[in-house]
Amino acid sequence: MLRGLCILILAAGFMATQNQGLADDDPRTALPLPPEVGAGFLAEMRTHMANLDDIVAALAEDDFEEAARVADIRMTFGHHRWIRMAEDGASEEEIASAKTRFKQRHESRGGQRGGGMGMGSGFGRDMPEDFRAMGASLHEAAESFAQTARSVATPAMPGDYRAVFGALQEVTNSCRACHDAFRIEVSK
Repeated sequence: MLRGLCILILAAGFMATQNQGLADDDPRTALPLPPEVGAGFLAEMRTHMANLDDIVAALAEDDFEEAARVADIRMTFGHHRWIRMAEDGASEEEIASAKTRFKQRHESRGGQRGGGMGMGSGFGRDMPEDFRAMGASLHEAAESFAQTARSVATPAMPGDYRAVFGALQEVTNSCRACHDAFRIEVSK
């Protein structure tokens, strides 16, 4: 029993030092976050992965409108607001109207969101400028994807697929660029 406990303690110690070595060798910029922000942020990233999976599933069924809807409501700037509106029964037209007003406010602020880029209610307020720029790229790519997917005629032609997957690749490229540049460190 004691021998097993010692082996377990040694293994845990070894794994802890190995993980530390990986973090020390990781060239990405560390983004230290307090636990309450880090947990929510990591959940948000997992949600984006689920959204991408839902988009791919819709595309596999040739449901370009559903793929566009997922990107438009769940991945563009203000997506928490659009999701809430959809859950509360708002029509797609009502959400589109709210998005138009949101964009007009954005433009009237000289392109700043919230009280200034990163000062709105999203996670950007806790992040450095270069991270916020990558986040903006993701949300803009999602909007562009939604527009491209909605433009597909029925039946879809080979060029439509190239355009849609090219637009989707811009979304995943935003994800990849950010994950290549940053790593999250949630403080304990």
